[in-house]
Amino acid sequence: MYPLYRFVRLRSLFAASLGFLVSSSLLAETRWVEGISQPMERITVSSPVEEIVKSVSVSEGDEVEAGQVLAELLSSQERLEVERLEVLIEKAEVDFKATADLVAERIESEDKLVEARTALQSLKIEREIALNDVEERIIRSPIAGVVVFRLKDPGEAIGRVEPLFEVIKSDQLKLQFFMSASDLPALQVGGEAEVQFPIAKPGQTFTARLDFVDPQIDSRSGLFRVRYVFDNTQAGVKPGARVQVKLDLGDQ
Repeated sequence: MYPLYRFVRLRSLFAASLGFLVSSSLLAETRWVEGISQPMERITVSSPVEEIVKSVSVSEGDEVEAGQVLAELLSSQERLEVERLEVLIEKAEVDFKATADLVAERIESEDKLVEARTALQSLKIEREIALNDVEERIIRSPIAGVVVFRLKDPGEAIGRVEPLFEVIKSDQLKLQFFMSASDLPALQVGGEAEVQFPIAKPGQTFTARLDFVDPQIDSRSGLFRVRYVFDNTQAGVKPGARVQVKLDLGDQ
């Protein structure tokens, strides 16, 4: 009986060990890595000139289109300069036409016509500069997105390149992860992976595309940066939400 008991005992231990190995192998085939979501674009809108804020057209949380006016700075002097140059250009055009007629009748020399043309062109260039000065005082959004910070109110002074607004574009999200070198075989740029937002969208699974794998590994931590791109138009996940990506390690 003893040999039979020993055989049954060994077979039971072998089956248990085999089951453990199979279970461990299945568990090792996939792994969830945690990371953070970020807006695809985050733009700080600054003033190109030192001036006083005349008006602000948006508030925090407002959706804006690319090119939409966010604020205007005082521009009274610049607008008056445009008007002054318009008057001078009108007179210069009359002078140029009159000079051209005199040259055609051989009363004036060609040099006078060149001088009149040069004076007219110079005024037109000055007008373009003045119009640009006016346009610089109209602050527009460079992207379509949502205003997340409004940093100035009407009447406040603003310095050159001082921030006025922060606008984010969140219809797509960047999903940032730090992974270990052992995860590298499971990563292929352009490939898709399952992602979850356990707090923002509990119980739901989405798909993201691998966009970037850092070509270097940090020598101290042994980690490297990975970025996925997620289409957020339907999910509406708020940037900053924690995210998990599923790695398929079965082919390693």
